[in-house]
Amino acid sequence: MIDEIAKEYIALIPHVFGSFSQLNKDSAGLSHMQNHVIEFMFLQNKPLNLKEISTGLNIAKQQLTNIIKDLEASGYLIKMPDTKDKRAVLVSLTPKGKEIQEQKWMKIYQKLTQSISKLSEEEQLDLKFALHKVNVLMTKIAEL
Repeated sequence: MIDEIAKEYIALIPHVFGSFSQLNKDSAGLSHMQNHVIEFMFLQNKPLNLKEISTGLNIAKQQLTNIIKDLEASGYLIKMPDTKDKRAVLVSLTPKGKEIQEQKWMKIYQKLTQSISKLSEEEQLDLKFALHKVNVLMTKIAEL
């Protein structure tokens, strides 16, 4: 049974990833890596230093530095000195950075609801139940 569940879960990943990639396509107008940085900052909802961002996204600080520089120049991020560590710099989203994420998620939501509306009512109920169960069970697994 466990082997079958693992195979189903692994089979689900490309479907979810492909679906999300399609929904996310052209939703923010940023490069792939810029989008990741903005999204990570948005989800953290607090100023972060470069090491925290680098670790959280698993990308090299050298690569991150250029991305941060470009996002700052575009007005999405702002850098400020870290009062706790004089050597470090904190990065925060600007209102423009928060707005682009909110707009992106609104577009994703709209595209998703349009896709779901093409399913029959019975299929929508099945999907709702299946997604709910997966979320509940995955939360339970994560807590174990």
